[in-house]
Amino acid sequence: MINGQKTRISRTMHGLAYDEVHDEIVIPSPLAQAVLVFRGAAQGEEPPLRVIQGPHTGIVGTGYGALDTVSVDGENNEIYLPVASNQVLVFDRMANGDVAPKRVLGGPDTQIRYPVPADQGPLPPVAIDALHNLLVVKSTWPRGTTPSYLIFDRTASGNTKPLRVIHGPRAAIGGGNQIQIYPPKGWIIGGATGPGPSIGIWSINNDGDVAPRWRIPVNKLTGLNVNGVGIDPIHKEVMVPTGNGNVVMTFFFPEIFE
Repeated sequence: MINGQKTRISRTMHGLAYDEVHDEIVIPSPLAQAVLVFRGAAQGEEPPLRVIQGPHTGIVGTGYGALDTVSVDGENNEIYLPVASNQVLVFDRMANGDVAPKRVLGGPDTQIRYPVPADQGPLPPVAIDALHNLLVVKSTWPRGTTPSYLIFDRTASGNTKPLRVIHGPRAAIGGGNQIQIYPPKGWIIGGATGPGPSIGIWSINNDGDVAPRWRIPVNKLTGLNVNGVGIDPIHKEVMVPTGNGNVVMTFFFPEIFE
């Protein structure tokens, strides 16, 4: 367990990332508008190895959800952070202090729509497919609109159009604070709708209003909500956390790994 004042970990953090290449844990610190990097074996009140924080970083959150998700690409030594300015900031993995991002993806042509600082909504996640050199960005704003998966070249920056967009009623993209990519098969795994909160699986090659290849009807099976998703390829399992009783549900789903 990592906890205590010296860790600088704050409230409203709804996701963290593990860099299995370098055995590091990357955690957003929403109230401090910072990114904290710990060694994988960190315990107790252990300070972070590195802290990305300051005006040059461009990090800004919202009044409620703040900066609650972060992603890491250990193979390419990068940290990805969605921020409340319709942007995704990309930092060098070794960045420390008040350091500007190495790339910024954002602008009207990107179709990235996030809450602004005055809004009361969380910031959605991004996921990296290092095998196919892709970045998947979930766009979810304004509240009540149908979410989209925006698929970019991994190194896209500035006001760059996505390569493909998965969006529409048949696509049935839902909520959740996490998305996963399984690069060997090219699957995007995240929240879906119908019937009720579910998990959907789409292809990285999908474009337009394309229905998920598979769907796990989580709410129909368990009566619980979907707040995120994790995958265990070794055991061919999909794990779904929910705030309903702080439960983690595990589904055996060999089809997506074979």
